[in-house]
Amino acid sequence: MPTRIPLAPGALVRTHPWLSLGALALVVALAVVTLTGGWSRSAPEGAVQVAPGTEVDAAPFSLRLDEASARFVRGDEDAEPGQAFVVVEGQVELTSSTSVTATTLTDAFRADLSGYDLGGSATQDPAPVVSVVPDGSTLLGLGPGLRYDVQLSYVVDEGSVPDRLDVTVLEHTRRPSALDGELRWFDATPVARLTLDVAPLPAIRPAEEDL
Repeated sequence: MPTRIPLAPGALVRTHPWLSLGALALVVALAVVTLTGGWSRSAPEGAVQVAPGTEVDAAPFSLRLDEASARFVRGDEDAEPGQAFVVVEGQVELTSSTSVTATTLTDAFRADLSGYDLGGSATQDPAPVVSVVPDGSTLLGLGPGLRYDVQLSYVVDEGSVPDRLDVTVLEHTRRPSALDGELRWFDATPVARLTLDVAPLPAIRPAEEDL
């Protein structure tokens, strides 16, 4: 029985020229995606691109995000040195017949932003602090039919404040917990995505103005 000698890589390409063309096409595709900003700019599967100020139904909420700005002060809290807040303003209403905790609300947003979690640790997926306008109190829960003017705020490095912010809105499904059988909101699924222009930081921190 004759012995088969493995083909050298060059011989394989000569024998099957489509391999070379396929590799070239893949390189070109990757280059185009990179130049246009990557896949992260497109809406996640199932999410519809909407304009700021659009009312979005994202069970158990009806919500709207209007504008974003960078700030050194959030309510009565100053940002730590070298850090700043990115604040998104909007409205939210609970459309469910039962109350929910603020955790379900914060899980309804994914901002394309590197920042810090509530414990001060760096993260690629920071959860927002949701506060009520105008008193600045932290929203700990929502009751049926209640509508709030809110601010979603993220802590970021001062030097990484974006010019534009992409936010994905997610809806939840109410079903029994696998642990205790109690009905809760699970399975966050993207339904909408929007891009907000971020108003820049003030030129001077408030503490510096007082010096």
